[in-house]
Amino acid sequence: MTTLSVLILTHNRPHELSRCLSSLQKEKMHLTEIIILDNGSEPPIEEVHWAGFPQIKWIRSEKNIGVAAGRNILASHAIGTLLWFLDDDATLGTQEASTLIQRYFEKPSVAVVSFKVLNEFTHKEEVHCIPDRRKRPTHADLQAAYFVGCSFVIQKKAFSQVGGFWAPLHYSCEELDLSYRLIDLKYECMRSNSLEVYHSYRPSRERTSSWIYFNARNRAWTALRNLPLRYVISQTVLWWTYTGWISVRQRQSKVFMLAVRDCVRGVKDAYSSRRLISQATCRRVAELGGRIWY
Repeated sequence: MTTLSVLILTHNRPHELSRCLSSLQKEKMHLTEIIILDNGSEPPIEEVHWAGFPQIKWIRSEKNIGVAAGRNILASHAIGTLLWFLDDDATLGTQEASTLIQRYFEKPSVAVVSFKVLNEFTHKEEVHCIPDRRKRPTHADLQAAYFVGCSFVIQKKAFSQVGGFWAPLHYSCEELDLSYRLIDLKYECMRSNSLEVYHSYRPSRERTSSWIYFNARNRAWTALRNLPLRYVISQTVLWWTYTGWISVRQRQSKVFMLAVRDCVRGVKDAYSSRRLISQATCRRVAELGGRIWY
C-alpha cells in the first residue's frame, strides 16, 4: 500500500503557507504526514498545528539553502512511499486529489506526476508551466520530458535512485536535471490534466534578475551533467544569447555577467557529477517535447 507525505518548502511567506495548508483540509485523512521546512525565513515563521492534524512536522534552516537542497532535506525526513512536493504559494484546486494520485502510481513505471498549474488571478493555465517546448495548452494527461515543480508527486524509491536533486543548482532547472535521469532509467514523467493547483503569481513580461541569473548559470550546468557534448554547446550558446539579450534590454547586464562568471567557476563540479544519458534517452526526450538540440 502506498503512503503519501506532503512536503512544503517555505521562505518569508506565512500568509501564503496558511492558505496552502487550508487548501489541503479535505485531504488530511488520506495523508501520512505534512512536513514543512522553514528555509531561513526572517523572522522565523510561527509553527502552527492544524486542528485535527497533529502530524505536521516542522524543520528550520537558519539560512536559505535553496530549493534543491531544501527538498532533499524534506525527502530525507519523509516516511511516505510517495512524496508530494507542494510550493507554499500554491493552493490545491482538485477534490479527492489523494485518490487520483494513487491511481497514477498503480503503473510502476510512473516515477513522477505533476499538476496542471492555473494562475490564481486569471484562472488560466500558466504557459511557462506546460512541460513541452511548444507550450501548447492540453486537455488530457501528458507524458512529458520533464516535470514542473509547483506541485508534483514522486516515488520515493525513484527519487532515491537518481540521488535526489543536485543541490548546487539552488533554484531553477533542478526538475529538468532530475527528469533526464529518471527517463534514462526508463521511468515516465506524467503531467496530469485532472490534478490542478492555483499559483499565486502575477504574470509579467519582465524577467526578474534571479530568472536571468539562474537560467544563464544553471542551463549550462544541467546540460553538462547530462547531455552529449554537442548539446551542451548548443544549449549553453543559445541560453546565454537569450538571457544576455534580455539582460541588455532590461538593463541588468551585470546580473548576466555574474551568472556567466559563476557558471564557469562551477564547471568542474558539474562535470565531476556528470552522468551521460543514452542516445535512446535523448531521442525519447525530443519525442516528448523536451529541448535537446536547438
